[in-house]
Amino acid sequence: MSISFKEIGTKIELHYFFSDESHSMNALVRNKCEHNLLGILKEISTVINARLKVETEAYTEGGLKERFVLLSNSEFLCSFAASVFHYVLPLEVDIEKTVSEENKEDTKQRIEKLRKELKEYERDNDLKVDTENVETLFRNNLKIIKLKSNFYRQLSSCEKVTKFAVQRVNTEGEYSGKANTINRKRFDTYMLIADTLKPETDEAAVIEIISPVLKTGSYKWKGIYVQTGKIINFYMKDEAFKNEVISQSIPFKNGTRIECTLESTRKMNEFGTEVVTGYSVIVVTKKLDDEAVMEMPKVRTTPKKKEAELKQLDLFGTLFQ
Repeated sequence: MSISFKEIGTKIELHYFFSDESHSMNALVRNKCEHNLLGILKEISTVINARLKVETEAYTEGGLKERFVLLSNSEFLCSFAASVFHYVLPLEVDIEKTVSEENKEDTKQRIEKLRKELKEYERDNDLKVDTENVETLFRNNLKIIKLKSNFYRQLSSCEKVTKFAVQRVNTEGEYSGKANTINRKRFDTYMLIADTLKPETDEAAVIEIISPVLKTGSYKWKGIYVQTGKIINFYMKDEAFKNEVISQSIPFKNGTRIECTLESTRKMNEFGTEVVTGYSVIVVTKKLDDEAVMEMPKVRTTPKKKEAELKQLDLFGTLFQ
């Protein structure tokens, strides 16, 4: 499936098909569905740096139809956002590949490239927007994937819904392009089971120690993650360093810092926002007290996980149900 910007449409029609002749659905389900769809539009608006407003038009029959009306100072950006929304709703993705290949720096560069192209296009319609970049950017957007999962999970709870369709509509109220239709039997292909993201590693983290653990056992240390200024609780997984601390071979005082490889475990919350669920120091490379620097032995290297072990993670097991 590819994205198309040829058809102009600043309205989005949402069509819920039912197994009976009714034209109504459970209000709580519909409101939760709408909440996630609006979240997707908000994320699209954020990525393209557009101040979009969304209004709704009166319902029409045929199952249940409602329309989102996109408003902005730029009709082009409204139409662009509608095209992206129309593209992502029925899009199936390889979530394992998407998560494992997540690259924040690459995403940032893609967003900057797109925003620049959109500004240039508004000044000169003869210029082009890199559709391949747009497709990659929104296909791999983890927040949209999560919100879409929420949407289809909510929609599947309404038993009489047989399918769902999304279509663009122009300002004259005419349909623009073809509708994208998703049958009920496909709803579960979009539902995430696990919200786990790939751990993030900072190989040059600096932590000012607030309270080290001076006894054996699985206890968390506390410190200030200097790069972010946040106070964090973390596990010390450098066993050699931890044992030297417990034996008091390595003393600590006020202001002691360590340079280390810090691993952050992450997940997506119900809104699709990334949250850190825990920290672990994998290996300590230096201990710093004022101007004094203690280098840790070079043999301390970050242990590499075998490929077979990585595949055992929930993330790469069964993300979909």
